[in-house]
Amino acid sequence: MKRLCFIEMEGVLAPFASYKPDLEKVKHFLSQLTSFSKKNKIELFLISGYNEPVAKKIFAENSFESYFDSAHFLFVDETYIGKKVDTDKKMHKDALVKDPKFNDTFFKQPTISALLKEKDLNEKDALLLGCDVWSDGYYTTRFSKIDFAIFEGNVMDRGKPIERLCGLAYYNFGFDSVKQLLEKFPQVNNSSLDKYVFEVMKAALIGEDFKESVKQSLLKRMQNN
Repeated sequence: MKRLCFIEMEGVLAPFASYKPDLEKVKHFLSQLTSFSKKNKIELFLISGYNEPVAKKIFAENSFESYFDSAHFLFVDETYIGKKVDTDKKMHKDALVKDPKFNDTFFKQPTISALLKEKDLNEKDALLLGCDVWSDGYYTTRFSKIDFAIFEGNVMDRGKPIERLCGLAYYNFGFDSVKQLLEKFPQVNNSSLDKYVFEVMKAALIGEDFKESVKQSLLKRMQNN
């Protein structure tokens, strides 16, 4: 049985980008999740990458206080920003000036790691219920290293909808899908995730212009032959 469970606010329980959840399903799901967690002594956290004013506004608008107290609602604040190195701190503050709804998708990683250390727990004691294969999947395998599952109702890559990747753990608003993850997390295969990330990084490093240039060069060579 897991000891800690972190669930994403935006993109799962609350709107994010083009995603809008079914509020009745969210309420029913949270009622079951909080009840099960309390009964089985699982500490449940709601986590958000938004800065404090935005995070608290969305929290209140969705009446999440019915399910999470203030100590179990984690969001970006001045303390977290202040711990960043100067260049990262400036980038974060500049991003907030440009867009107050800037979302720090990496925030959850050091926050989860710090809580594990504080509570003297290991990675296998915790579960992240997210929706983004990059920030909740790839980053988690590299940094906090806890088990994670992706919300099948909104599979994303940094805010953009993508097709489901095979081999990962998934869940939905049917509580049984989460209950089994908390009781005994299944064997997963991250190879498709690793391949996806590699291809995205390769495309970014090579660049579309270079790829098009190679393509045209190959076509020209074939025509000449």
